[in-house]
Amino acid sequence: MSRLAVGFLGCGLIGRSHARGLVGAGGAEIVAVHDPDRDRAERFAAEFCPSGPAAVLDGPGAVIAAVDAVYVCTWTSAHPELVAAAAEAGRAVFCEKPLAVSLDQAEAMTVAVAGVTNQVGLVLRHSPAFRWLRATINRPELGPIMNVVFRDDQYIPTQGLYQSTWRGNVDLAGGGTLLEHSIHDLDLLEWLMGPIADVSARTGSVHRIDGIEDQASVRLVSSAGAQASLISVWHDVLSRPSQRRVEVFALKGYFSLEGDWNGPVTWDTAETELGPATSGSLDGRALYDVAASLDGLGQNPDADFVAAVEADTTAYPSFSTALRAHRLADAAYRSAAAGGATIATPVVAEQPRR
Repeated sequence: MSRLAVGFLGCGLIGRSHARGLVGAGGAEIVAVHDPDRDRAERFAAEFCPSGPAAVLDGPGAVIAAVDAVYVCTWTSAHPELVAAAAEAGRAVFCEKPLAVSLDQAEAMTVAVAGVTNQVGLVLRHSPAFRWLRATINRPELGPIMNVVFRDDQYIPTQGLYQSTWRGNVDLAGGGTLLEHSIHDLDLLEWLMGPIADVSARTGSVHRIDGIEDQASVRLVSSAGAQASLISVWHDVLSRPSQRRVEVFALKGYFSLEGDWNGPVTWDTAETELGPATSGSLDGRALYDVAASLDGLGQNPDADFVAAVEADTTAYPSFSTALRAHRLADAAYRSAAAGGATIATPVVAEQPRR
């Protein structure tokens, strides 16, 4: 069987991460790449492409023409044009999050990819820790979810490991920590809690980079009445790259998550009609094994993308799923602009995973 021919548009840190995922998955070969920084593209090709630097092509159009599937890993403002070009050519598309700098663009992109296999880099839906958390907190015998406390912090990614100067340019990034980083968190909160009915938010910028908020406090209320608080911060503590801590309070259970992939996850539950009170923790391989038994989802989103393209099935999470997170982000920004006003978020049913 021939291997899926894959092209990369953007060869920076996140592109390299997905390239490693593809290499680990097997079944695909990176045959064409482009980056505005040709030296970076050549280093990427030397590491990940069988043909080496010969895989570096002169523009996005040349990459799209040479492959079956395209990874769009550029700065955010370039996503809409590149995704539209790939979809128009009939290529499967994997696009990094966030989709776009505005909700209108994200909506148009979702329409554009309707005819091709499409996936978005909301990779934490593949996380063993978050998959365990979602399955566990929604056990009926524990009663309703009451409250979620979600903290997400990292050093501002214009420095350190990330060295992403474009994230300090609102024209390229569209926003700061809320859109660029916590689009993950908004997606996860609705995935954990169920449909979000309304949002209120405040933002701020201590770094004083025009249009780039470095802190956001968001309150979300689900249609079932559960409440959540999201704190998202970009600071200057270089010893803290991306860090998440989540606490969930259900009527008869408390759950916490540290480390957004490997855990640990911990729990304390009250006695229920199905059994006695329990407490415990999981992390690492034990957590991976439990998560694998829950939903049939793998731990490598790039492997899942390749499998979906080869089978011509729906990939997960799709642009339609990501669009909902963009609607929540848009509501949060509108709330912050209105001094924290509550913004209703009408719910559209999420596309099934398979």
